[in-house]
Parts: sequence; structure tokens; C-alpha cells
Amino acid sequence: MGEVRWGVIGNAKIGRERVQPAIEASDNGTLVAVASRAGPVTYEALLERDDIDAVYIPLPNHLHVEWSRRALEAGKHVLCEKSITLSPAELEPLIDLRPDMILSEAFMVRFNPQWITARDLVQSGAIGDVRAVNGQFSFYNVDPTNVRNQPNMGGGSILDIGCYPIFTTRYVLDAEPVKAASLIVEQPDFGTDILCSAIMDFPGNRHLSFNCSTQLQLHQRMVFQGTEGRMELKVPFNPYPGVQDPEILLFKGARLGDAHGEPVAVQSADQYRLQVEAMNRAILGEETWSVPRSDIMAQARAIEMVFHGRL
Repeated sequence: MGEVRWGVIGNAKIGRERVQPAIEASDNGTLVAVASRAGPVTYEALLERDDIDAVYIPLPNHLHVEWSRRALEAGKHVLCEKSITLSPAELEPLIDLRPDMILSEAFMVRFNPQWITARDLVQSGAIGDVRAVNGQFSFYNVDPTNVRNQPNMGGGSILDIGCYPIFTTRYVLDAEPVKAASLIVEQPDFGTDILCSAIMDFPGNRHLSFNCSTQLQLHQRMVFQGTEGRMELKVPFNPYPGVQDPEILLFKGARLGDAHGEPVAVQSADQYRLQVEAMNRAILGEETWSVPRSDIMAQARAIEMVFHGRL
């Protein structure tokens, strides 16, 4: 079995702490070089190297499309951090560019056994027909120099973390939203959205309601409510330090008093490593890459619905 040779464009924390270690720990990949603004290897020089097959891009949001395009044009497969784009219109030129290369938005949760199990449970009817989904994702960050608080860099809670409840609902329901309404609070000093509460309508009268914030206590949760029960996922997106075992709770029963949470066994795994290894296998020709670029565009359109649905 061969190895995929990786380069990284950018020195972001998520790269240093999550994805670069995942590449190095993977069974079928190796980290060759990291490019940074201040380092000895420039972004351009990295793309010119013949000893790199794929690049991971953890740059600020406003640079994602540009450097994804340049990487594809250089003949590199691309794993780009989310959100990959500021708008569907900006993303459009990438959809048909170098179709022989992989372009992937880094939703590592797609490869997490917790979310694979959750999707299987819902689609097997374990909680009946899902009618309502509720999600929360928040953290507290008031650093004016942080990219999440820079509007010209694509900062704000929706693009940074609101994308998670949107993506995972699309993934579990295997459906796309048709409309949305939202309430958005902007921080006057930063000019970024710091709180969003939104509701999205999916086909079949199914609703996702979620809130995301960059100025609330650290919290993550997703709840899927069906006609025969509900399913709760605790810390479903990005596990906190010290949180090792993922958790799914199933609640059954027609009356509240009957609904006792039944834990579902889920394999603990490094979702970042699973993401890298899946992409490596596809690059090496060992399996077909299963995520079409149309899914990236569908996610971008769903996020745009939230912005356009502002009340």
C-alpha cells in the first residue's frame, strides 16, 4: 500500500492540533511540508512541489476558494476547512475545475462513528418519523484579533459553527432545506454575527431549529425528535479535552415519564484521522470518493438561506 504525501497551507490551530497529527498518525499518509506566511515555505512554493499529492487548507474563510482553486490547478487534491466559501456564487468556479481531483470540505463528522450510527438509527426508523431537529453550538471569544471576529476574513458564528447543525441535519435526513428564517445579532465593534437563532424547513414538514454563538458558554448538542422517540447527541461536533467516549441516547415512550435514555454503544475514534484515511484511500485508487462536489454547493446554499432569511 502506498502513501499520500500531504502539504498544509496555513498554520492554524486546528491544523497544528487536529489535522496534522491525524495525517502523521494515518496508515496511508505522510506529512511532507507546512507552508505559512512567516515560514521558510511559502504557499506558492508548496504548490509547486512534485513530492506533494494533496493539500489541507486551514486558512481564514475568505481565502478558502482562492487557494483551493490554485491547489487544484496545480494538480493537488484538496481538503479545505469549513466553511469552504462565503457564498455559492464564489464557490461556483470550483465545482467543475479539475474533476479528476478530490475537492473536499472538512466536515470530519461525516466519518465519525457517532454520526454514522445516528444516521443509521434515524433512517432505520428507530425513533419513528423525524419531525424536528434542535441544535446548539457555542463558545466564548471576544479577542478582536481572532479571525472569527474579523468580518473581512469571513468571521462570525454562522460560517464558523452554525455550519455544523446545518450539515449534520442534511447528512442524517439525507435532504436539503427549502427555506429558512433567522434572527441574527451582530457585535457592533467587530461587525460579525455573534448570535444566530434560525429555523430551516426541510421537505416533508421537517424542521431544524438551531442557535450558534461566539459569545456564549461553550456548549454542543443535537437532538432529533421523532414520532416514536428522540435521539440526543452530546458533544457531537468537536470533543472537549478530556471527553473521550461519544454518546448517543435514545428516548422511547409515548409519555414523558416513560422516556428513559438508553445509551447506544458508539466506537470512540479520531474523526480527523478517519477523514484523512478515507481521502487517502480514494487518492490511492483503493475506493471511490463518495462525496460529490454538489454536496459542497448544497451546504453553501443552505448557509446562504440563513443569511437571506434574516428577519
